[in-house]
Amino acid sequence: MLQTWNKFCFTGGIVEAEIQLPGKHDVGGLWPAFWLLGNMARHTYVGSTNHIWPWSSNVCTSRAKYAQRINGCMKAQHYGLQSGVGRGAPEIDIFEVQAGPVGANHGAFLQSPVGQPFMSTSYQVAPGRPNNRPGGGYWPGPGQWYEGLTGGVNTSLNILFYGDYNHFRGDPDTKDYWSDAVSYNHQLQENHFTTTKKYRMEWELPDEDEGHDGYLRWYINDNFVFQVNGTGIVDSGVGSTISTEPMYIIMNTAISSQWGFPSKCPTNCDCKVYDCHSTKFEEICGFSSNFCEMMKNKTATPTYKINYVRVYQNKNDPKQKVGCSTPERPTRKYIQAHQDLYTKKGDSSPLKPIMNGKGLCGRSTALMNSDNDTSPEACGGLTRGFCTAERACECRSAWTGPHCLSPAGFDPVIYEKEERFADMEFTGPVISWTGLWTGLAVIGSLALIAPTMRRRMDGWKPL
Repeated sequence: MLQTWNKFCFTGGIVEAEIQLPGKHDVGGLWPAFWLLGNMARHTYVGSTNHIWPWSSNVCTSRAKYAQRINGCMKAQHYGLQSGVGRGAPEIDIFEVQAGPVGANHGAFLQSPVGQPFMSTSYQVAPGRPNNRPGGGYWPGPGQWYEGLTGGVNTSLNILFYGDYNHFRGDPDTKDYWSDAVSYNHQLQENHFTTTKKYRMEWELPDEDEGHDGYLRWYINDNFVFQVNGTGIVDSGVGSTISTEPMYIIMNTAISSQWGFPSKCPTNCDCKVYDCHSTKFEEICGFSSNFCEMMKNKTATPTYKINYVRVYQNKNDPKQKVGCSTPERPTRKYIQAHQDLYTKKGDSSPLKPIMNGKGLCGRSTALMNSDNDTSPEACGGLTRGFCTAERACECRSAWTGPHCLSPAGFDPVIYEKEERFADMEFTGPVISWTGLWTGLAVIGSLALIAPTMRRRMDGWKPL
């Protein structure tokens, strides 16, 4: 998994990547994804996501008051958070890809004009629509789903998944909530898995002053795929909006029996154990056809290939920002005050400091100072770093990381300055330097006179 939590986030703009998908188009089982998540939640750290994911509601509602951890009904301004502004971590899926052999209008896709392989483009948001919802596998009836959704060619509403009902063990029912997956599926072809394609998502922020509710748009190779109009989200009346949170990038490939595997276990297969290395029928029968052969093929191992990831923003739009803790949506102090939610046992802090050099290098003399070899053992080559006599990388000024393979980037915009004692607006006593020196002179004079006075007093008897 590649992720940029609390390191690189952006609010509004365009994110784009050139990618070749892993695996084979007609073999189900892999779950490659390219997505954004609000910085208030750290992926796989469940404590940070409960009642935070995928909330995007800034206002006070009866549901948010109990179900949203940081809601618009709160008036206190702890951790730098603004009073009366709800916070959360909505999710934007540039894609979640499902390969497989089941085509449109067959099997689980009987009612859908898009079948495997497909990519799902989604805006996952809470609070969701609590009543009169469409059922999974069925087309929504009048008034059951969001307005303002537009799909492109070979794209259709994702009727297989409309969202989740969220209940956490030990919570009263008042804290339960629906999260919605506002999603369209786009038909993919074999060449999406054999060549690179450009995947792009445009994120326009809501703007009350200009009177618009923002939007999300998806493209493949500059061809339009899907749009979510923010007005349709707002008009649902539950308090949700297009995300205004700083969001970070995640790129990963998962394996799940609920994604691309057979929808029903085969005959005489209980689907309790999955082991491609086993020779037992009951331990391999639950996999998709040819999945284990694909995974064990050492000459063509499934690989998620990424050429680049880029983020573009409009320098003339003050709403668009780079940073994980912005003036409008700060996160730094909240994360610092709740580090237990963002760490695992044994961690001293959520993120480890970036190593600058010191990685092991030069196991062979030829790699000690190689100009052409950019491998870790060569410290990225002479333009990035060099291998010392102690066989440890030492990076040049523009590069960092244990083996000098990463550009030494920085954020030129600092939204939050280091806190000082003076920031508490406490005024201490005023010191007069003239008075101080006068006092010290008097004390010094008394110290000199005291021995003389004591000698004169010797032999005197008190009356």
